[in-house]
Amino acid sequence: MKLLWLTDIHLDHAEAFSRQNLYQKLRGEVFDAALITGDISIARLLATHLGELAQACAPRMVYFLLGNHDFYGSSFAEVDRIAASCCQKYPNLNHIGHGEMIRLSPATALIGHRGWADGRAYGGRRTSSRFPEQEGIRDLRFRSTFPAFRKMEMLGRESGSYFRRILPYALSSYRQVIIATHVPPFARAVRFNGQTCDSLRLPHYVNASAGAVIQRIGGHFPKTKITVLCGHTHHTTTVQIAANLKVRVGQARRGNPTIQGVIES
Repeated sequence: MKLLWLTDIHLDHAEAFSRQNLYQKLRGEVFDAALITGDISIARLLATHLGELAQACAPRMVYFLLGNHDFYGSSFAEVDRIAASCCQKYPNLNHIGHGEMIRLSPATALIGHRGWADGRAYGGRRTSSRFPEQEGIRDLRFRSTFPAFRKMEMLGRESGSYFRRILPYALSSYRQVIIATHVPPFARAVRFNGQTCDSLRLPHYVNASAGAVIQRIGGHFPKTKITVLCGHTHHTTTVQIAANLKVRVGQARRGNPTIQGVIES
């Protein structure tokens, strides 16, 4: 099974030439299914870009989850409706994060949830760093940062609860589990220009709730290999969190959507 991985392609920033170049590569690449770990576009262009990706990859499946930028200019509920409508229109699109455990091979399963920076890392809401999504997403437009942080914490707990329900079944059934999410679940995986992230910015770049759950449950299945695929920071890094737990963060440059690679399982 060859799983092609994309992340943070930000097609809304890409000129038509760059988008078509990506689609041409997808048509020519040898893979069995594609995975996109968020930040595909923005709300008003998401349906168009999902449709283009579905057609470029057809008949191969495209498993995707949404990142923070996919909600820009709209609300969580409305963008989720857009994604659901696209999946109805294009049979090879699958918006993951709804309880599915996808069998990639006899040994490997894929699970995922969009996750969210939950504001809990290194000082949490005490950070002086600007809250980046407060103006872009309708559900987060509060007059002060504190209600926005409460919403972030709720979204982080939601992803933690999701993995708490799904992950044990996957780990007990397969020798390898790939976890797809958008925001890195561990601070050690957040880097910029080859350096560790400034602690004041970490609350906006780590989903500590998901990380705690993944590491705790993974510890009960030491013989099962866990690989977390994520994006959000635009800076590539690979971090070994535990003997059986590795995190890979994809690289991205707006305006130049690229393929991260093909993962064999």
